[in-house]
This record gives sequence, C-alpha cells and structure tokens, in this order.
Amino acid sequence: MAAGMNQYLRAWAMLLNGQPFIDATDGRQFRVVFDIVVNPGNTLALADIQIYNLAKTTAIQQRDDIVFSAGYQDKFDTIFTGMISNVFRERHGPDVVTRMLCRTGIAATDRGTMSSSYGPGARVTDVLSDAARTWPLYLEIDPAQFTDKDVFPTGYEAYGDVQDILNKLAVAFDFQWVQDRGSLVITRGDKARTTTVFDINQHTGMVGMPEVNRGPQGIGVNVTARINPYIRTTSRIKVQSEFSTYNTGNLYIAEMAGDASANGEYNVFAIQYVGDSHGEAWDMRIDAIRAGTRDLAQDNAGGLIWGARVSQEFRAKVREIASHQGLDPNWYMAVMAFETGRTFSPSEPNKSGSGAVGLLQFMPATAKGLGTSTQALVNMSAVEQLDYVEAYFKPYVGRIRNLGDMYMAVLWPDGIGRSDSWVMWTSPSIYYTQNAGLDTNHDGTITRGEAVNRVYTEFKLGEAHKA
Repeated sequence: MAAGMNQYLRAWAMLLNGQPFIDATDGRQFRVVFDIVVNPGNTLALADIQIYNLAKTTAIQQRDDIVFSAGYQDKFDTIFTGMISNVFRERHGPDVVTRMLCRTGIAATDRGTMSSSYGPGARVTDVLSDAARTWPLYLEIDPAQFTDKDVFPTGYEAYGDVQDILNKLAVAFDFQWVQDRGSLVITRGDKARTTTVFDINQHTGMVGMPEVNRGPQGIGVNVTARINPYIRTTSRIKVQSEFSTYNTGNLYIAEMAGDASANGEYNVFAIQYVGDSHGEAWDMRIDAIRAGTRDLAQDNAGGLIWGARVSQEFRAKVREIASHQGLDPNWYMAVMAFETGRTFSPSEPNKSGSGAVGLLQFMPATAKGLGTSTQALVNMSAVEQLDYVEAYFKPYVGRIRNLGDMYMAVLWPDGIGRSDSWVMWTSPSIYYTQNAGLDTNHDGTITRGEAVNRVYTEFKLGEAHKA
C-alpha cells in the first residue's frame, strides 16, 4: 500500500481532562509523533507524545489527564491513558513541538490504602480483586492462569499502599502487573491463556520479519505489525512467516536448535507503539514468549531431555503442560520416551498387541474415559495428542512428587507415593506374568524400584539429546 494511502487510513485523537482536544478528523491537520511502552516489568505504561505547531495559546499543563488513541479506520481505539508528568516546548528546525512525557496512573497520594485480612486458604485472586477496587481500577486478569496452589495456607493481611502490596504479591506468586488504560492488568507470561488469539502474518499487517530471541531454543519473538489497539499484554498472537531473523547475542557459543522458528503461538509480554503521522512509522512492536517457557536459564543450559527428537512446537507444548500442572517438563519427556520407544509417535502401537497406542500407550478404555478413542488418537499429530497427555495426568497432579510417581500414574497408580521397596506384584499372578521383564533380580516379586528404574534410565539417556 502506498505511503499516501497508509496515512489516509491512519487515525489518532487525544482527550485532555476528559474533554476532546484533537479528534480523529482534526488529527490529519497536525503532525504527531509518539512512542508508548506498555511493559509489565515497569508496572507503569510510559508515553512520549509530540504534537507539532500548536497555537501559543494552547494550554497543556503538568498533571493533566490524557487519553491517546491511534490506529487505522477499521482498528481504532485507546492505546494510552494516564497523566502528563512534564510538558515542554521545543524547536525542531522550523517547527515548534509541544512534547508531553506521560505515565499511567495518578499521584500516589490519590491511591487507596488497603486494610484487609484474609483467612486460611484465601486465594490470591481475592486479594487482587480487592486491590483493584481500592485503587480504584478495573481488574483485567485471566483466572485460568491461577490454580488451586495460589492460596494463602495460613491467611494474609494486606495493609498499606496498593502498589507496595502488588509488588510483594508479584514476587511471592510470580506474576507481572501493569497499570494500563484504566485497568490493573495481571498476567503470567509463561502460563497458558484463554484470551483471544490474533493472527500476525503478511496478510494482517506484519512489518518485515519477526526476530527469534530468548536463547538458542528460540522461545521468544519480537514482531512488528500495524497498530491494532485490541492486542493487549494479556492477548495471544499466532505468528506465521516464511522468513525470520535471529537475535545472535549468545549464538556464537551456543548452538541454535535446528528447527527454531518464529512460527507458532505466543503470549504477548510487552508492547511498544511508535508512530509519526507524517512519516512511515505507524506500528506496534510486540515482545512475546511461548507459553510454558519462563525458565530461560533451563533452556540456555540445554533444554529438554530428548528434545532433539521432537519439534520446537512439541517442546513448547510440554513446557506449557508442565507449567499448568506444576511439574518438571523433563519427567513428561522421560515417560513418553519410554512408552514410545523414543519415537514420540502419536500412533506408536503397543508391542504386546493390547491395543494401546500413542505417547502414553493409551488403552482403549482409557481413551474413552478421556472423551476420545484410540483411533482418533492415532490420527492426531504429536502436538495435538499432548492435550490428552495433560488430561491423563490431571487427576494425579497433586500426588506426583517425582519422576517415579509420574511413571506409576501410567503403569500402576496404586504405586504413586510408595517407596521403591513396595511390592507391586508377585508370582504367580497375571500381572507378574505380563511384567516379568521388570523382575531384574528374578526373585519372584516386582517392586516399584524395579519398575521405575526403566524410566530413570530413559531420563539419563535423554540428557545426550537435549534441545
């Protein structure tokens, strides 16, 4: 699209103290340049807004409330709400520029103060709801990101400034927060989200090539697209690009995963809006991370065991499941490596002819209990079948404490939480006969230790195939 047409389709507007200052129609008469950053790591959104050649009599003051909107005719909405911290008049060549440095929120003295007590078992989301009401702000949160583990076992007392309390809770419960557009936005960058997925590709306004980043596994992406105000830091994006570039900062000494690409689904972490109504730029730069991959140190240290045998999308999905269930992603890989003979094939049949198939060797009755069938499982991709791996382990999550427990959940759930000396089967019995190969010392008994030894072996061998 020609630059002139791009500028015609663009729109921007600004409110000051709740009153229209420049509307979307008048905006074409003024040049505006803006740089707005919404990053949960900063807790505040920040904006640098410059308007050219306003009349000298135009009154813009420090501490004025400001609402700034930008986008295109079909996607136009607010991208910043806050107050003006500082305002300057500057000269750029023949032009006089009114420059406003802004931040979200209002003065700390205008925030509410919390004074609440919560009993044993109270959920952190209850405290966050009260914090938003006290501020007051609208709470924007995805409840699916918070589990039954996000509670105060012995209760909690919230006294003091809302921001101080949020900062403490963010550390204790590993979430990020930012004040954005009149909302208190709470998010966990690594957790799966249930929010809307936005397609980012050449047909939806992607600019240039996405950049793969966050280590040699390529678990993050920076991508630039035309401004879409409806994409928030709580959104998900699906990136699709034939080409990509790479952040090579640490790739001189670390090998990039061979299948690392920008394509796939990500959680939006931060957004930067940049625009010049009289120039080419009118974009949003999105920093995003694959769900379930918050532990960057682990990825840089070598990734998942057996990871080289599966795709990047498969690895990301395993981490996502592990994040949901609060377990080590390597445990899933070790169990699936054993159950599939290290093929990680969704159609892997059981060699005994039992009818079991797939990543966990799902039996027909087990598949039916999960709302599917072995035939449907065989026809799935490995990544699709991981949803049923997650569903299978869900009832056992609270009891699984180690790799042995996870394997017991597959082989013999009564063995979860038992010691390695616990006897599973003795001879003669049908179960002993079916699993006689586990009796390594041939004493007529099969202990949990003998059974789980196989999956521990897979764990150790998988170290040589990390990715």
